[in-house]
Amino acid sequence: MKVITRIARQELSLLFHSPVAWLILIVFPIQIGVNFIYYLQMIGRAQRMGNHFNDVTSMVFAGLQEGFYPGVKGTLYFYIPLLTMGLISREMHSGSIKLLLSSPIKVKDIVLGKYLAMMGYGALLLLIICAYAVAGSFFITNIDWSLLVSGAIGLYLLICAYSAIGLFMSSLTTYQVVAAISTLAVLAGLNFVGGLFQGNDTVRHITYFMSIAGRTEKFIFGLISTQDIVYFCIVIGFFLAITGMRLQDQREARPAMARAARYLGLVCICFVTGYLSSLPALTGYLDMTATKNHTLGPQSRELIAKMEHPLKITTYVNILDQNYYLGAPEKKSEDERILTPYRRFMPDMQMEYVYYYDFSNNEGLYKNYPGESDAAIAKKVADIQDLDYKKVMKPEDVKKLVDLNSEENRLVRSLQYGDRQTFLRFYNDLRIYPGEQEFTAALKRLVTPEEIPVVTFLRGSGERSITKAGDGAFRTFVNELTFRGALVNQGFNVDTVDLTKQDIPATTSVLVVADPKSAFAPVVQQKLDAYLASGRNLLVIAEPGSQEVLKPLLQQLDVHPGDSAVLEESRDYAPDFVLARFADSAGAVAPQLGAFQASGGIVSMAGTLPLRFGPATGFRTIPLLKAKNNEALAVAAERTVNGKAQRIIVTGDADFMSSGELERRKPLVWNQPLVTEMFRWFTYGDFPVNTGAIRSKDAIDTTDKGIITMRIVFFGLIPGSLLVFAAFLLLYRKRR
Repeated sequence: MKVITRIARQELSLLFHSPVAWLILIVFPIQIGVNFIYYLQMIGRAQRMGNHFNDVTSMVFAGLQEGFYPGVKGTLYFYIPLLTMGLISREMHSGSIKLLLSSPIKVKDIVLGKYLAMMGYGALLLLIICAYAVAGSFFITNIDWSLLVSGAIGLYLLICAYSAIGLFMSSLTTYQVVAAISTLAVLAGLNFVGGLFQGNDTVRHITYFMSIAGRTEKFIFGLISTQDIVYFCIVIGFFLAITGMRLQDQREARPAMARAARYLGLVCICFVTGYLSSLPALTGYLDMTATKNHTLGPQSRELIAKMEHPLKITTYVNILDQNYYLGAPEKKSEDERILTPYRRFMPDMQMEYVYYYDFSNNEGLYKNYPGESDAAIAKKVADIQDLDYKKVMKPEDVKKLVDLNSEENRLVRSLQYGDRQTFLRFYNDLRIYPGEQEFTAALKRLVTPEEIPVVTFLRGSGERSITKAGDGAFRTFVNELTFRGALVNQGFNVDTVDLTKQDIPATTSVLVVADPKSAFAPVVQQKLDAYLASGRNLLVIAEPGSQEVLKPLLQQLDVHPGDSAVLEESRDYAPDFVLARFADSAGAVAPQLGAFQASGGIVSMAGTLPLRFGPATGFRTIPLLKAKNNEALAVAAERTVNGKAQRIIVTGDADFMSSGELERRKPLVWNQPLVTEMFRWFTYGDFPVNTGAIRSKDAIDTTDKGIITMRIVFFGLIPGSLLVFAAFLLLYRKRR
């Protein structure tokens, strides 16, 4: 070890007696800090202008576009080759390598000594990086230190990996410039190899594993895995080993076959180690984020613990669907990475992909090929996408596996658990992919189907439709496949009942009576009264014109709708378009509603009745929404029947749940969050699934004076001090 340390010290001495090492230390803090400080200033100004940001530490340090750590990662790519290009090539050019190899010093000591010198220099770069992190803590309150530590570890491992590669490339040539360019080429290859041959299932796992691009990003995002740590160890160990082998071959004469066997054996060891480390059952994870972004919530983990069979996920990809690109063969590795949080707790999870063609709602594609058959269009799409058409299943063949007509032949995942199967969909929003809430809701259908709540809609008296696509219908929030917040995507089963012919199903969790147009028949009213008396949950949705129909039912709750709609003066909207506020008492029903009230949330109601309520026997009734004149527009009532809480909500408007209002963009309304919390209340907090997300506490608090101080320190004091010291040292050495 003493020899290694002595060589490292000598190498560092040579390194710092050249202008390159000092120039990098001077330029590095300026280059990595320009965009970072500007971005920090812009966020601070936006905050002072009234904008509010969550998870600020991740946004500032780990953001893909402007994040500090990703910017540093891109910068290291160019600096390390300049540092490593002369480690051995300098010795080879001057001839001193012969003296080293003829000396009693072991080759491994030479290699490790020079590499230790680079690790020491890398530590200086890391110190500058950490200085920025510390400076950021002065502007970000409750900063997520664990995330910063994770990112710093990832960047240092990257420096070490780049240094090992540069050391090897330096041993191949006597020209330092050639060594630097060769190192850049290898680094480029390792950064981009992950995108090669991703459409080939045989090769894609190898190339994806070899890619260094995403390894550091996982650290930056706050997830440390044994697979990534082993990867960096393999890269470092491999290049150090072949560097030592190359130098040893110059010291000892060996047969070509023996040398080839050594190199081949090293490659095999690395691949076997890499393969074992990538096995889900052998992979460990550490979530370094304060909000545990990469860890499933308690409900999800408890559900997975109940699973007795492995989960099989089959992604059905219709090549005629507009979302085909999300399931394209070259996206498989990235798609599998997205499911890492689930594979972490289900290492035996299986994934398959089935490619087929069938009619889709991709209007743009059909316009390009008018009059052509699906088969003809599919053949052209396969040619365009460089997809093997022979592996694309025909409609009649895929129907033997699963019926996707109910899914509109869209890109969809099929989850299979034992003999049970359900669908997990992709959505028409910015996120597109299903999140933990939707994934766990689908899992519950498979693992605990008896716990799935059933929402039953009354029909037969002109109630709002749950299947029509009109603005006033309820299709969007009930069973729209592409809408993330739809009941069917949040774990609910949906049913309808005509009480003139049927009884209310015993499995009903909540009965919805939505804006009936005609009076109930006596038998219907009798069944509704019996349902209410039994203590089961009820949602009554009134609307101007339906109050008389609902009066017999609402009188039992001591809730009385007004005779006419509420009118409010507005500059931009019709008088009957009411922007309801959350009542002060809404938080007593659900804490989240209290948060909506504190945030000033509004709910659009296109024509609503005021609701008056009294102290009905056994019911505790409180308002949820109110108008400007403080009249209640929605109320919640609760009582205990047979030891269980009976929960009832009455609204004076039906349109706030309609497709038209849920898709409204102006003004910004909170209709969908309200609907979600209403049904969460009806299911006693079980659905929609509560992922247990931890709210971030960090917040930005910058001033322009603070930013100026930061610029002075990192753009002036640190580089200036290094420049003065380097100039003094180099002049002193030159005079000696």
